Amino acid sequence: MKSYLSVLVVSTCLAFMLGSSGAAQKKERAAGPAKSKGDDQILRVQLFLDGSDFKPGAIDGRWGEFTGKALSYYEKANAKSGPDYGEKAPKQFDLPLDEARPALIAYQITPEDSKFVGELPEGPEAKAKVERLPYATLLELVAEKFHARADFLREINPAYDWKNAKAGDEVKVPNVSNPFELQEAMDLKTKTEKAEKDDTLRTEKDKPEAERYSIFIDVPEKIMELKQGEKIVGSYPITPGSDSLPAPKGDWFVRGFSWMPTFRWDNAMLQSGERSADAHELPPGPNNPVGIIWMELSHDGSGIHGTEEPETIGRTTSHGCIRLSNWNALDLGKKVLPGVHVLIP
Repeated sequence: MKSYLSVLVVSTCLAFMLGSSGAAQKKERAAGPAKSKGDDQILRVQLFLDGSDFKPGAIDGRWGEFTGKALSYYEKANAKSGPDYGEKAPKQFDLPLDEARPALIAYQITPEDSKFVGELPEGPEAKAKVERLPYATLLELVAEKFHARADFLREINPAYDWKNAKAGDEVKVPNVSNPFELQEAMDLKTKTEKAEKDDTLRTEKDKPEAERYSIFIDVPEKIMELKQGEKIVGSYPITPGSDSLPAPKGDWFVRGFSWMPTFRWDNAMLQSGERSADAHELPPGPNNPVGIIWMELSHDGSGIHGTEEPETIGRTTSHGCIRLSNWNALDLGKKVLPGVHVLIP
């Protein structure tokens, strides 16, 4: 197995955000008002699905495309004859929801949280000069930790001043089963690099056959299906390439993982697919263009990765790769191993 220590990610895979990039735009989006009020029952459905293997995307208490798709996948996986849901939520949900479990809980911002927040430069040249690409604000960190949209956090904390957020403050957050911890991705980087050095890195083939995963990319539906044999055992919302640079069709496999990767920004590669000498190496961090993990496909220049813009998953395009939110990328990266088969029909 090839070593992937200090991987420099190929720039053709950069997430292409329509009309948004950089710290200023991130702050502007974070300041946007919620468009409609969240619904408690839908919030509970989203929390249930988020805690299952069938992920609904960013939590906001609103019915939407990926909540419906996650529910449909969950029901079919559990031998229920659920429909393919449309724009309107069903009147009732046939789910084992725990009504006694609070949908929202209090969370106290910690000094450890503050360590992951810092100045986020604008532009690849400026970003290449710093040691990390941290969260720009505590709002961004708390939203990612609890798998939520920033405007939803603002909605459920109407009197809280997020611009002056600090350690020790208490805010309401969605009661997710597994909050995202950036430190966990950092620890997995250390663990993976040690396994590579010791030549003890396991692959998907090292698992018992019944426990092996495979990945199916449904490009039109913008869904990644996780399978064991022929059975679908999980699903994630994704951004699968674009019309001009689509995700590569074919049978592939993941060559290796790079947790907390460095990203090679090469504008010529982005525009024409040709590598140039005019490039910038962007450091690791949650605001790295490929997020907290890079899973390199056997198709050169393509991969599965996280993102610095989780609210855009499924709603914008990317340059030839498969993007997930950082929290879902972490979930996937803890399940599959290098060598996992990836089919993009």
